[in-house]
Amino acid sequence: MKHLLAYYVILAVCALPLFSVAQSGNPTLNIVVSINADTTKAALLEQLTAEYNLHFSYNPLLLNANEHVSLHFENQPLYEVLQKIIDKTELTYKAFDKQIVLFPKEVSTKPEQETTFFTLKGSVTELRKNEPIAFCNISIIGKALGTMTNGEGKFAVKIPIEHSSDTLGFSALGFETFFLPINQFMNEELLVKLNKKVYKLKTIDVIHYDPHYLLHQFDLHRATNYDNDYALFTTFYRELTRENNTYTDISEAILQVMKAPYFDTQLDDHIKFVKGRKGAEIKPLHDIKFKLKGGPYFITKLDVVKHDESFINPELRHLYTYNFEQLTTIDNRQTAIVSFKPIKNLRDVLFEGKLYFDLETWGLARVEFRYTTQGLKMEQNSLILKEPKKHKAIPTALSYIIQYKYTNQMWCLSSSRSSFYITIRNKEKREKTKFHSVAELLVTNIEKGDFQRFSRKESFKSNEIFTEKIVSYDKLFWENYNTIRPEEELEKALKNFDKQNLMIIYRE
Repeated sequence: MKHLLAYYVILAVCALPLFSVAQSGNPTLNIVVSINADTTKAALLEQLTAEYNLHFSYNPLLLNANEHVSLHFENQPLYEVLQKIIDKTELTYKAFDKQIVLFPKEVSTKPEQETTFFTLKGSVTELRKNEPIAFCNISIIGKALGTMTNGEGKFAVKIPIEHSSDTLGFSALGFETFFLPINQFMNEELLVKLNKKVYKLKTIDVIHYDPHYLLHQFDLHRATNYDNDYALFTTFYRELTRENNTYTDISEAILQVMKAPYFDTQLDDHIKFVKGRKGAEIKPLHDIKFKLKGGPYFITKLDVVKHDESFINPELRHLYTYNFEQLTTIDNRQTAIVSFKPIKNLRDVLFEGKLYFDLETWGLARVEFRYTTQGLKMEQNSLILKEPKKHKAIPTALSYIIQYKYTNQMWCLSSSRSSFYITIRNKEKREKTKFHSVAELLVTNIEKGDFQRFSRKESFKSNEIFTEKIVSYDKLFWENYNTIRPEEELEKALKNFDKQNLMIIYRE
């Protein structure tokens, strides 16, 4: 039976190493090359890789990787070839040993360049009780571009200036969607208040919301609700670890996800780093370092529709019991909530949770699920790969939230979040250390088209540790991307980001 193991954790008694990067005396750009090629830019870079033992990292969209070029060089330095390849683009390059990174030129700080985008900041609260609304979706209507609020209901959304006449939408589970004309509030701190929307069920309507009927409708409409073409997602990814009540690990990245067709089970999504950053001086309190293995790789596996997880798989539904709970709204769309849990005495059924069915399209709008108590005990050896000496590691809770968004007549992944609680017992000192690890992925932009696929070397792998790939911080880069605004306590912990201003590379 297929199980979702989205978390692999290493616990060790040593801290993660920090790397430093230097660009002095590197002869790579002066390598003498000969090229006689009439092909695409991507193929040309692959040829250079094969013939001169190089490795290139680049965004195929910014490079126009499928553009045809005709180059003829005889015994010329590599940098002259690269200059021709990136001609008429906004890219430049840098060499780190045999790795060459093609990246956008620095954004000018001149006044005329500062208007390429602007930032709206504010908070979202409930209308009557004035309580903050966490994880509220914020997006430009009709565009796959946006962010969401943090746990305190605060947000910061970066909007390209060409969208200043568009409308911003605020939507959260159980609330009416709020619409805001962007150009009327460009220079203000926003306070958005959402009104709750509650549906009262009539007795005669209950038959229409039989859980098995909803699951059956989901099956019937699956082919029309989910995309069967490739799409390129720009995403923001964050990993946080708290030791007791103190942050001990903070890492963030902009990732590209090449989203594979939903109905080709042989094709997986592929993840590629664009840039990353982390808290450089944050240290564990008790010499125990919590490492999350394969974080970005496994969080894409939380797309339960794509991976046909057991609780929605028609062949495995007999292992669960389903109950209709109530109606709610998501994005002003009427939504039915169905709870599920394993039938009794089944050792291999690990999950319980809730499914949110859109009653207009029958698509899944949201999924919340967690490991059962028995499931955590059974999967402990899979979740904990290594314990510190003289310590006992005990997972206490592992849960997930997956949000989908209805865009262009299709349901697509909008965000996913995992939350893992674990207790470490020191057998000799009889002390307990509590860890809480969160990994969250937010889709901030979606592009459709025929894209250059990520190479195997570029793709993030399941056995890699996300935090160890980040070596420095590029401040200018982060000013142009949507992220999740940090909570107040987290914002203080992130102050170390500004202490470095280096180009980021990723170690193979």
